[in-house]
Amino acid sequence: MAASAGEAAGMSAQAAPMGVAPDQRLRHIDALRGIAALLVLWRHVADAFVTLGPGVCGRWISELGADLDFGRIGVVTFFLISGYVIPFSIHPERPAPIGSFLIKRFWRIFPAYWLSIPLGAFATWWLWQRAFGAREFLVNLSLLQDLFGVPGALGLYWTLLVEWMFYLLCVILLLVGSFAKPRHWLLLSLVLMLAWFAEMLYHWASGVAGIGSVVAFQLLNLSLMLLGALARSHWIEAGDDPLVRKGVIALLLWHLLVLPVGTSVVIGVGNNAAIPYALGVALFVVGISVVRIRSRLTDWLGRVSYSLYLFHPVVFMIMLWGLLRLPADSIWRNQHLGVYLFANALLAAGVATLVHHWVERPGIELGRRLARGWVRWWGRDDVAVAMAARG
Repeated sequence: MAASAGEAAGMSAQAAPMGVAPDQRLRHIDALRGIAALLVLWRHVADAFVTLGPGVCGRWISELGADLDFGRIGVVTFFLISGYVIPFSIHPERPAPIGSFLIKRFWRIFPAYWLSIPLGAFATWWLWQRAFGAREFLVNLSLLQDLFGVPGALGLYWTLLVEWMFYLLCVILLLVGSFAKPRHWLLLSLVLMLAWFAEMLYHWASGVAGIGSVVAFQLLNLSLMLLGALARSHWIEAGDDPLVRKGVIALLLWHLLVLPVGTSVVIGVGNNAAIPYALGVALFVVGISVVRIRSRLTDWLGRVSYSLYLFHPVVFMIMLWGLLRLPADSIWRNQHLGVYLFANALLAAGVATLVHHWVERPGIELGRRLARGWVRWWGRDDVAVAMAARG
């Protein structure tokens, strides 16, 4: 979720898990990231501001975002983008590839995340006189709050944990010598998806109208991230294994057609997460193959999309708190929902730009320096691992 397309630029062929040279600049991926962040913002802001009162018009904006679940579409798109970008930022042919990769990812993710914790706690807990104490704050610093049953300062942190699960999965594939073997990636994607599907069938057989538990859904998310990497290497960039290409197409058709149609027959279309998952996959497929958007605006949105994703709840919760303290007949509480959506998008984008400049970029540069230091001091210890990964 926090990997910009620019991070994948300029890499050698050996850097790719399937041995495929990536694009020099994935500007269309920046556009997809920006769109995904705006979809999440749309869902959250519309759901929140429609509660201002009966004077708010344009409620179709909230209903559309809820019916199609724009937030989930955006998150699914982010996961697929991570698969499309992250594995290609690992350089197994270089010394200390594992340490270098993890250091860079840590300092890419955590500085902005740490800043969001006190701001999120203020905007969504303390401002509303809800308890969020020192224990919750400290556990949030580790990003392991979901594992300890502790509430997050912001509810969207769970996606960052999935991101880190994918990073560790890439490391495991490197350690066991499967990083450059696309058939292993395809098999793993299939196994993870089938594990989720098996639990879904179990729920149906038990009379539960759901599509799997939270844990099982993380397996599905990891499967999609692997699919994102495979889609790039063996569909967009035409890898040399026809079996993998056919497997990628089959998985895409499964997520786009078979799964949403099948689940709709069994449990209906209401609250059916398979539908927004399919729409997220469709957005990804269109964005990487049919409509490749490249513009200065979307370049900027892609750069700030991580901070836009992290900090938009801070902006809209503070604004909502202030508006709710005005009289019910105040003009500020009786605007079109589109006005609130547009205002929040502008303000959140402004905050995101500041965070990107003052927090994200220094963190990225620090990560690069620390990674270079790691290579100098410990690189020789990882050479054997890198050679094994290359097969």
